[in-house]
Amino acid sequence: MNMSQVNYQLSARDPAVTASLDRMYPVSTLHRIALVACERIMLLMNNTQMLRHHRLSTMDDVLMYLNGMHDDVGLSGNRGDFYRRKLAEELYTTFSVHGVDYTNIDAVVAGAIDLERQTRLILAESGRRLDCAPPVHYDEQVLDILARIADMH
Repeated sequence: MNMSQVNYQLSARDPAVTASLDRMYPVSTLHRIALVACERIMLLMNNTQMLRHHRLSTMDDVLMYLNGMHDDVGLSGNRGDFYRRKLAEELYTTFSVHGVDYTNIDAVVAGAIDLERQTRLILAESGRRLDCAPPVHYDEQVLDILARIADMH
């Protein structure tokens, strides 16, 4: 096909055509932040030799390990405390996340899980309607941390 034969009519040049606002854009952006943050948290847990015998596949598994509700073969002590400390350290060294330590890392992970599920549900239920979007409930500090992890800050 010859490029000179293609004639496109761009709607932005036509004053009669008005663009509709996509009010679901913030929800889809929050969903993307949560997804990328969850993926990177799971990658940190799986790729930093923290887990010797298992590979995590869900964020619920990450929470299970952080809370010490798992069986580590041949390892003793409070392994949940170890995983919380190690993940907080990895977030600091990898993404320069300040203020997250072993006492609040589970809140960050739970916040990521909650934000991803909440925004996924909103997009599934009302993603076809772009003219209105329901509110998304989130903690601003957790969102800031997740955005830094997702490199969308």
